[in-house]
Amino acid sequence: MDTGGNSLVSGPDGVKRKVSYFYDPEVGNYYYGQGHPMKPHRIRMTNALLAHYGLLQNMQVLKPYPARDRDLYRFHAETQQDQLRQLKRFNVGEDCPVFDGLYSFCQTYAGGSVGGAVKLNHGICDISINWAGGLHHAKNCEASGFCYVNDIILAILELLK
Repeated sequence: MDTGGNSLVSGPDGVKRKVSYFYDPEVGNYYYGQGHPMKPHRIRMTNALLAHYGLLQNMQVLKPYPARDRDLYRFHAETQQDQLRQLKRFNVGEDCPVFDGLYSFCQTYAGGSVGGAVKLNHGICDISINWAGGLHHAKNCEASGFCYVNDIILAILELLK
């Protein structure tokens, strides 16, 4: 079963798999702060490697739609009121710092994971990649482990539809 472009040979059966790759070039511009181990610019470097090795031509490259508030709230509690007082309560600080564009960053990485789940659910692809995602430490009411939004849970909720 040859599907033409935007596919990779995978597995011993030699069947081409349709691959959706979610990437927003802006994601590498976010900065957690000096000395913080989380470095979103590495996502840009990964994309450059994929391009250099000619792998992007075998995938459908998509810019993720930002996750909507209602998508984010499917797992996470709303935390916008009394922001300064709430930062400590929701574990936002040294481990999970506030930085310029934080909410947009969360919308981008969560949007890629939810978008990938939608494509998988509709049979549009066999494999979905979102290097910006996988930030699975976030709890439903607090940030944790460099993670603000648990995009894995959001993608699973989408897959379960």
